[in-house]
Amino acid sequence: MRPVRIKDERAVEPLIAALKDADPQVRQNAVEALGKIKDIRAIEPLITALKDNDSDVRWNAIWALGEIAIPAIEPLIASFKDEEARVRESAVWALSEIGEPAVERLIDSLKHGNPQIRWHAAETLGEIKDVRAIEPLIGALKDEDSRVRENAVFSLREIGLQSIAPLIAALKDEDVRIREHAVWALMEIGTPAVDPLVTALKFGDIRVRENAIRALGEIKDAISLDALINAFKDENTRVRENAVAALWRMGELAVDPLISALKHEDFNIRYKAAETLGKIKNARAVEPLIAALRDEDTRMRENAVWALGKIGTPAVEPLIANLKDEDPRVQENAVWALGKIGTPAVEPLIANLKDEDHRVREHVIEILGKIKDARAIEPLITSLRDEDSRVRENAVWALGKIGSSAVELLITSLKDNNIYFRINVVAALGKIKDTRAIEPLIAALHDEDSRVRKNVAWALGEISAPYSS
Repeated sequence: MRPVRIKDERAVEPLIAALKDADPQVRQNAVEALGKIKDIRAIEPLITALKDNDSDVRWNAIWALGEIAIPAIEPLIASFKDEEARVRESAVWALSEIGEPAVERLIDSLKHGNPQIRWHAAETLGEIKDVRAIEPLIGALKDEDSRVRENAVFSLREIGLQSIAPLIAALKDEDVRIREHAVWALMEIGTPAVDPLVTALKFGDIRVRENAIRALGEIKDAISLDALINAFKDENTRVRENAVAALWRMGELAVDPLISALKHEDFNIRYKAAETLGKIKNARAVEPLIAALRDEDTRMRENAVWALGKIGTPAVEPLIANLKDEDPRVQENAVWALGKIGTPAVEPLIANLKDEDHRVREHVIEILGKIKDARAIEPLITSLRDEDSRVRENAVWALGKIGSSAVELLITSLKDNNIYFRINVVAALGKIKDTRAIEPLIAALHDEDSRVRKNVAWALGEISAPYSS
């Protein structure tokens, strides 16, 4: 037998009384019946039923209030400040079910004195997705309560495409909170916001461009790559820096377009492309950045050096190979880059101290002196015997830069049979200026070779601490 659909208003009061029945099934059926009858006398009892211990009763109460619709709006909004979260959440659901008739009243509630009401009003407008709420929600992005701001972002995202243009306009708002949350909302909207944001880079004011770039960096859509790279030549420094940061966040996705940009005719694009590749640290950029060491612009070469230094280990061997390049600028920049890489480059550099090209040996020693890693001490002392005078001079300089940790081994080397080697050892000790060398150097004043003795006298003069017996 089919259930009878109750329509007689005489049943309302008895059904309201039945909401207190001990049996939850009775309460549940009573709530459902009141929703079907849609009598406004049931509103307050149904709101009370939102606190019922039985979940089915609570859900049916939400449905019933949604069915009663417009007369239930005010009590439901009032229940946003209920102490129980489940009641507030139920009110959001019920009002979202009522939908369009509740929008104006919810918009008014965005200015209510109670932050909980503002908070849930913002949330509910997102569930309803009515475009009338867009501008009021953008206004709510500067609410003093963080939860209100967060829910306004959520709701603008939920409204979606129609929120994009007003949100982009909000990127230039004087209030930093509105700008920040507009970025977040556009980021949450995602790919549909990309084309309008790219357009904004061409026509927006500085703040719009700056914040549009931030949003694009968070969305991480390949469609925006060319526009972001083009922003490297923007007249505003912050816009350019934001473009670097955005492409950095995009990571792997941005590497190939940035590599191509290293050859762009505009210096600003080449320069910032190198910087960004250094921040991303992808090994695919090593060879193109090494090629950029030949760029006609000094600053571009410097950025390529910096970037290779940031990439680190994958750049070491290719950079060492470039130490023998015919272009002195390339050699010099390779030296700088390897010096910036530092410790990870030490072992490969030591291995190249035996390179047949004296220029490579000279540069390797120079770099090891800059890095100052103790692992280089013994190989550098060996280089004091090198057949090339400039290599030996560089080794003296490098040991001087490494300093005190090289002293003991150098002192031991003072007794070597090779005169020229002893001369270089003495020179290195003079550069280091460590007082531990004073006694051994005094003994070396009796060296059989006058050239050694001459250098010893010089070295003793260089060591600043006075000798005392």
